[in-house]
Amino acid sequence: MKIQNRPSVRKWWSMELPLLTLASLLAVVALSPRVVAEQPAYLAASRQVARNPISTTTNAKAPLSARSYYNRGMRRYKDRNLVGAIADLDRAIQLQPNFVDAYNNRGIIKGLNGDNAGAIADYTQAIDLNPRFFESYANRGFARLSTGDKAGALADIEAASAIKPKDPQLLIGKGIIQAQAGNKKGAIANYDRAIQLSPNSVDAYYNRGLAKLDLQDRQGAIADYTQAIKLKPTYANAYYGRGRAKTELGDYQGAIADYDRSIQLQPDRPNAYLNRAIAKNAIGDSEGAQSDYDRIVSLKPKDAISYFNRALAFAESGDRAQAIANYTTAIKLNPQLVEAYNNRGIVYFNLGNRPAAIADYSAAIRLKPSYGTPYLNRGIALYATGDYRKALADYDRGIARDPNNAEFYFNRGVTHAQLNMNKQAIADYNAAIRLKPNYALAYSNRGLLHAALKANPAATEDLKMAAKLFQAQNNTVAYESVLRKLATIK
Repeated sequence: MKIQNRPSVRKWWSMELPLLTLASLLAVVALSPRVVAEQPAYLAASRQVARNPISTTTNAKAPLSARSYYNRGMRRYKDRNLVGAIADLDRAIQLQPNFVDAYNNRGIIKGLNGDNAGAIADYTQAIDLNPRFFESYANRGFARLSTGDKAGALADIEAASAIKPKDPQLLIGKGIIQAQAGNKKGAIANYDRAIQLSPNSVDAYYNRGLAKLDLQDRQGAIADYTQAIKLKPTYANAYYGRGRAKTELGDYQGAIADYDRSIQLQPDRPNAYLNRAIAKNAIGDSEGAQSDYDRIVSLKPKDAISYFNRALAFAESGDRAQAIANYTTAIKLNPQLVEAYNNRGIVYFNLGNRPAAIADYSAAIRLKPSYGTPYLNRGIALYATGDYRKALADYDRGIARDPNNAEFYFNRGVTHAQLNMNKQAIADYNAAIRLKPNYALAYSNRGLLHAALKANPAATEDLKMAAKLFQAQNNTVAYESVLRKLATIK
């Protein structure tokens, strides 16, 4: 499932308690923590036409030969008539059952139609007929990769390389399979060798750039994408990949320029609009970002994630009505989209509609009981209604599912303090600070609670630390508030 990458969006709210400040996290959760990545440049090792094509001027009354069907099938494939191409290759194989090229190329076309099992069967038949046919080993490897069989894919590409060890395309294919299996460094070594053998190999530079970016070598990735663009100025994927690298380096203007070019070359590519929207948001161009989200929805009107991302953008811009409308559409398209319920609940809460918020959080919990965030958010909403005991129960459940989340402990500490369960509150603040040492609010609340309990030395120590952290975080209001409280402690 592809979705935007942006930093986690955190909405803070506060209310005054006796000597305490409640600062609870409402977590807007995206489905993926990354910019949408481009795909590797897969290779189809095929012989697209017969090695000795016959004349196309045949006697119209004479029955077509196997090679005639094969050649027509290849022309139909070139014209994107995949159904007609398969029908012709079927007939060619029927007339000539040992037609290796027909099996190989029918496998390619089946793969394009999503029939990986049929493709693998055809490649296997081609290999059985000609065990030295390295193209079919390579193609079967990619088909197996598409089914998740990484070990089988690597075995096939190794077999192809053993037959033709200095073929740059096979080295690139081996690199792609290694990269998909998680061996990025091994992949780069194969791309390096392919470039040595074929210095103008666009695919080798492109895929090496992709592997380097996965290893966070962003400058190296940019260099490879730039070389791919130099060799092929119309390579939309390379502009897209370079845009990703620039985004990760914080060069948003440069990233937008690359996404612009990628979109110019491939106007119907949703992920390019998505990542460009992220970059535009980063420079404050919310209007431009919104336009990109609108374009994504127009390209994928039945895709729940498109509406989910647009809802995030509306929520951030403050258009809560549109945010709710888009989350609602996302839920209609995919009733199992847990994050949409959670995020719509946040918008309802911010509108003051606590029952609707609690209902959405409860729906998210029903769909995915192991998902901690809705427990946190429902606990916040329950606290706001004054139902402190139920809020505590949600924080307890959340901690059981996400024991290293400081926000659960902090909010449970606030609730314990509200119930005059001071010992438990201090223990919760201690846990929050242990998990998040720069948690200024936890120091502040613990200090205020110590002051209420007349433990002035501990209160002074905590409030001084809170003031230091608030100042470092440029939170002037909180910093000055803590200083005023410190002045009252003797």
